[in-house]
Amino acid sequence: MVKTAKWDTKKVKKTNQTNFLGDTDYDIPRFGYKSSFIILITTLLSLFIVPFACELLMIDYRMPTVIIGGTAAGFSTAYTQFFIERDQKINKSFWIVGTLLSLFSAILIFLLVYMGKLV
Repeated sequence: MVKTAKWDTKKVKKTNQTNFLGDTDYDIPRFGYKSSFIILITTLLSLFIVPFACELLMIDYRMPTVIIGGTAAGFSTAYTQFFIERDQKINKSFWIVGTLLSLFSAILIFLLVYMGKLV
């Protein structure tokens, strides 16, 4: 490759990812309708069932809602991304992604529950 000017850079061969929406330069994770439905239903059910069960057991609902709701949201997202969208087997990256998404979801639910905006 011959440089024509001092500011020219090496030309890197880009691989365009083709999907049903067109070409992209990046490998962006996508979610189908089935995956989105699973994530939504799992998260909503955990946020409704856990406080109801805690009320029946006469215990404070806030911390179990944060822990179980965050775990359900995080691992349902990791499950759909790894098993439904990409057809991969369970591996180390599944556990890492599930744990990180669970922590992020738990922090978000914690803020919403303890601020009184949720449940």
